[in-house]
Amino acid sequence: MSITSRDYAGGTGLPKKTRSLCPECGKILEANIFAKDGKVIMEKECPVHGKFSDTYWSDVDYYLKAEKFAHDGVGLHNPCDKTVPKGGDDTVHIVIDGNRIDMLSCTAIANVDLTNRCNMNCPICFANANHQGYVYEPTFEQVHDMLVTLRSEEPIKCTAVQFAGGEPTVYDRFIDVIADAKSLKFAQIQVATNGIKFAKDYEFLKAAKMAGMNTIYLQFDSLREEVYLRSRARKMLDVKMKVIENCRRLNEEGLHSPSIVLVPVVVTGMNDNEIGDIVKFAFENSDVIRGVNFQPVAFTGRVTQEEVSKGRFTLPDLIRCVEEQTGYANREDWYPVPVVAPISKFASAFLGENKVTFTTHPHCGIATYLFQDEKGNVVPFPRFVDVERFSRELDKIADKADDSKFKKLYAVKLLKLLNSCVDESKMPEGLTKMKFVKMISGVMGDKSKETLAAFSWKMMLICGMHFQDSYNYDVERVRRCGVHYVTPDCRIIPFCAYNSGPEFRKAVEDKFSVPLEEWKKTHQDQAKELAEALIVPKDE
Repeated sequence: MSITSRDYAGGTGLPKKTRSLCPECGKILEANIFAKDGKVIMEKECPVHGKFSDTYWSDVDYYLKAEKFAHDGVGLHNPCDKTVPKGGDDTVHIVIDGNRIDMLSCTAIANVDLTNRCNMNCPICFANANHQGYVYEPTFEQVHDMLVTLRSEEPIKCTAVQFAGGEPTVYDRFIDVIADAKSLKFAQIQVATNGIKFAKDYEFLKAAKMAGMNTIYLQFDSLREEVYLRSRARKMLDVKMKVIENCRRLNEEGLHSPSIVLVPVVVTGMNDNEIGDIVKFAFENSDVIRGVNFQPVAFTGRVTQEEVSKGRFTLPDLIRCVEEQTGYANREDWYPVPVVAPISKFASAFLGENKVTFTTHPHCGIATYLFQDEKGNVVPFPRFVDVERFSRELDKIADKADDSKFKKLYAVKLLKLLNSCVDESKMPEGLTKMKFVKMISGVMGDKSKETLAAFSWKMMLICGMHFQDSYNYDVERVRRCGVHYVTPDCRIIPFCAYNSGPEFRKAVEDKFSVPLEEWKKTHQDQAKELAEALIVPKDE
C-alpha cells in the first residue's frame, strides 16, 4: 500500500541520464538531461539520424523544485487484458523498440475513445476519420468491457473516466455510455468535447447530465475568433459561449450543471498572450467553470528542429505567463501533481483500502488553486497554506498510520497538521480557518457544488499538463503516467505512448477500424454528418 519515497530511475538532480526516442526512427536512445542558460535541456544522438536537442523545462530551479515531490506508485495489474493468456503476466506494460516498460502509477483518469468521427475538421487534430481514411468506433458492448476493465484494475481501481474521440458526442449511444459508466460506479465521468452538440441541443446536454456526466472538458483555445480560424478552421467562440449559457440554464432549473473545465491548447505565437484573459474569463463565469487546464502543444508528425525550438512552450512558461498577464500567482504558488500523493496515501492507510494516488511524474503537470473574494482580490492557496510542509509531514503520518492498529488517532494528527500549516492572516478577506476546513471538506466530498455555493469566494483550479512528443520523450515519464487509454481488447496504454513516440494509437485503430468508404455504405446518416464537417459555413 505504501508509496516509495522519491526513488525513481534516472536519479534526481542534474545532470542525469534517461531513455528517450529518435524522432525519426523511434529507436530508444540514451539521453542526457542537464542545465544550460537557466533551462533544462535534453540531448540525444541516433547513430543513423544524428543529434537532437530540445528544451525539457525552461526553468532549472523550478525543475529541481518539482522533482522534490516525486513518488513512485504501487504498480498496475490488468486482469481483463484479452491479449494475456490465462494465468499469464497481467502487469501493465508497453514494449518500445524491444524494451519492456512496466507502469508504476495507477490509472488516475482513463481515456475512452468512443469514435474518431468528428463534426469538425481541425488542422491540429491527431484523431479524425476524415484525415485518417478509416472509422474507429468500438461497439457499445466493447465500450462496456473497456469500462469494466478499468473498474477491475489492481491494486487500485480506476474511478475517473473521460470519454474522448474524435468527438465523443457524435457516438450513437453516447447517453447510454454515460449511464453505463455511472452504473459501474465511476466517481468522475468527463467528456472531452468541442461543445457543438451541447451548444445546439439543450435537451441532449440535459440528458447527458441526468445520465451521470460530471464534467465537460471543453476545448477552449481563445477568446478571439481569428485563433479558432487558425487552429480549428472555423469560428467557434459563439459555440463555447452557448455551452456555458446552457450549463447555466441547468443551474437555473435546479439540476446542478456539470463542471466546465476550459482546455486551451497553447501554441507559442498563436494564443500564449491570452493565458491571463482565459483565467480571468473563468473567474467571471465561475458559477459553471471550475478550472482551466492549459495544454502546451505537442509536436507530432514531421517538423524541423528549428520549428520545435521556436514553438516549444513548457510548463514554466505557463507559470511566467500567468504571473505576467494576471498578477494572481507567481512561481512559488505552483506545485507538481504528486504533491497531493500523501493525501491519498493517508486515506489508503486510514481506511485500509487502496485509493487512487497521483504518483504522476513530477515534470508532467503543475497546478495551483486560486481564491477570489467579493472585491475581486485573488489569493493563491499556497500563500496561506504551507503546502510543502503539509505534504512532507503527512507522508510521515501516513507511514505510521499504515502500521498502526489505532488508525483513528491519526485523523486527529492530520487535523492538527492542517491547522498548523494554515496562516489565517494571509487568507482572503473574511475567510477563517474554520470556514476553510469546512469548505475543503465539502469540496472533497459528494456535495462539492453545494459547498462552494454556500460561500462567497470563488475557487479556481489552474493547471497545465504537458504531453510528450518524440523530441522531449522521457521513458521515465511514461512509466509514471497517470492518464491511460483502454483499448477494445482491454489493454491499458499510457497517454503519451498512445499518441506520440511509438504511437500505439495507430496499431490499435488499425486493428479495430473499418475503411472510411466501406463504413459509409452502411452508415449513410452518420456519413453525411462526417462529410458536413469538411464544409466550413459560409459566414465563417
